[in-house]
Amino acid sequence: MKSPKFSVIIATYNMANCINTAIKSILCQDFKDYEIVIFNDASTDNTIQVVEEIKDNRVKLITSRKNIGLGAARNTAVKKAKGEYILYLDADDTFYESTTLTKINKVLEKSNPDIAYFGVHYIGGSNKTYIPNAQNSTKQARILCDMHFAVASKCWKRQFLKEKNIEFIEDIYYEDMVYSMKATILAEKIDYGEFPIYNYVRNRDGSITSTPTLRKCVDMYKMLSHVLELYCITPDEYKPYLISFIRQETMSIPYKVKEILKCYQQGINTPVFPKRQYQFNEKEDRFFD
Repeated sequence: MKSPKFSVIIATYNMANCINTAIKSILCQDFKDYEIVIFNDASTDNTIQVVEEIKDNRVKLITSRKNIGLGAARNTAVKKAKGEYILYLDADDTFYESTTLTKINKVLEKSNPDIAYFGVHYIGGSNKTYIPNAQNSTKQARILCDMHFAVASKCWKRQFLKEKNIEFIEDIYYEDMVYSMKATILAEKIDYGEFPIYNYVRNRDGSITSTPTLRKCVDMYKMLSHVLELYCITPDEYKPYLISFIRQETMSIPYKVKEILKCYQQGINTPVFPKRQYQFNEKEDRFFD
């Protein structure tokens, strides 16, 4: 049986109140060569029932008896996927429009990239739409300051992910950043589409990103250590941009930790931090030349 062009992966935990909207935004696509792989991460609500009510033969439902976390759930789902390309969608997000897969496919047919970068429309926070272009979609730009680190804003060739052993770091926040950066460093061919592919609901009450915890503060530094480990696999021409990211991220973390701890103490949601606007500094970031 021929493999589908896309595998759309949704990892979900207790998202019965909104996962049907995410799934319907896929099922209504005018491009039909896809599968949906849903990993139910030991939900205690009626997520399974909601999925069963609306799924068709393109939907694979995997249920875990033990909660294993977002990174591990996605890794497991990718191993079950059969599509040529992988797309990620969170259970509280939706594809941007019914022609999204058609538009993505046109970009892929043009260049057959390892990674294709696309735009995202924010709902909540800034309510802005971020669109890739030639300037912000080079390797240098994506290593220095990815326009949007979230993996849902990109399309990934499954064979590339497998051959390069690109997986999510498990049991850690901010796993998207390391995943995206490692893939960008190792990709031989990249491309982009100048349009949004999904609606991102930012800081929804109860979401992983909105809830302040002490562990988030710890994981910021863990994330940075994993990024630093990418140095040895980074080609020399891109190392200055990796160093620049590490330098500027290191400087920004104390402020973010302070704000998260303040919210943790007050029992309120983590604030929406300003998007990174890191710039390459020739003098500071080429110190090894």
